[in-house]
Amino acid sequence: MKLIEGPLKASPDETRARILAAARELFALKGTRGTTTREVADKAGVNEATVFRHFGTKHALLHEMLDHYCESRDQMRVTVESLQGSLVDQLCTIGHMAIDGIKRKEDLIRIGLAEQLTDPDASAMTWRTPVGALSLLSDYMQKRIDAGEFSGDPELLARAFMSFWFSYVLGRKIWNFPDEPDDRDRVVRQCVELFLNGARSR
Repeated sequence: MKLIEGPLKASPDETRARILAAARELFALKGTRGTTTREVADKAGVNEATVFRHFGTKHALLHEMLDHYCESRDQMRVTVESLQGSLVDQLCTIGHMAIDGIKRKEDLIRIGLAEQLTDPDASAMTWRTPVGALSLLSDYMQKRIDAGEFSGDPELLARAFMSFWFSYVLGRKIWNFPDEPDDRDRVVRQCVELFLNGARSR
């Protein structure tokens, strides 16, 4: 049921936010090509003309939606810079933070993957937050290298470390991973041990 756009209608910013939220939900559920602007309008409770008035085209709506939901690196930076405890504890904290971040963006990541061939710019927008996280993690790895705890290329180390968490979130349905707190903590700790020591018995 559509909302009445009368004297008590939402502000332009509120309407825009509702349209963006509706687009995010529908694009993730049905894909951009499988979703019409009429469906987005219905989901947002506005007329289709309102969608075009705010965004012009579905393509522009996709780009605006991805840009709107791209997270700042500030909170990640604060978390990484304030890490305490042992190296294992620090890496476990980063692992949990990465899983939480990827889960928040799982629908957007799937949209970005679907857009890689047809809309590379939109796909690149999806990866801005992960790329930012990778940069921060590379800096962290460099500090560990400087401290003599690691050796190797800091960006390669960061990529390898992040691959655990992308696999955990995006592959959990394929691999039938549960996501209970105790199980997740066990998986994070084992992945950190694998990262630090490898899988070969000693």
